Amino acid sequence: MAETSDRRRAARLTVARHLRGSELELHLVRLLDLSPTGARIEHLEPMRQGGMCHLDLPPAFGRVRLTGRVVWTEVRGSEQTLEGDRRFHHQSGIEFEGLTPEQRAALATALETLRAASEAPDHPSLR
Repeated sequence: MAETSDRRRAARLTVARHLRGSELELHLVRLLDLSPTGARIEHLEPMRQGGMCHLDLPPAFGRVRLTGRVVWTEVRGSEQTLEGDRRFHHQSGIEFEGLTPEQRAALATALETLRAASEAPDHPSLR
């Protein structure tokens, strides 16, 4: 078998499992509500209260990444999977921290988009 040369410019180091931490993991969340100071999200994976996180707003809100701290988190329900396991549904409150002027402007635009949608005559809550 022929040897292949390593074409990397720098060596890669594997991150040990105990060093990975939740801050390196991506989790899909459902955005429940949004304000100028924070957000409430729903998710399947537990989050650590006090931990820092990034919240990527959906494309409809301009694809902005906001930095925040988890100020509260709790289990809001559970369901049994087809495999017989119990899956928990969590909700967490995120308080935004250290936002740049650009992030604040994007957040203001997102909030205006939400406000306009909620005032539209065909909004689901008005039916």
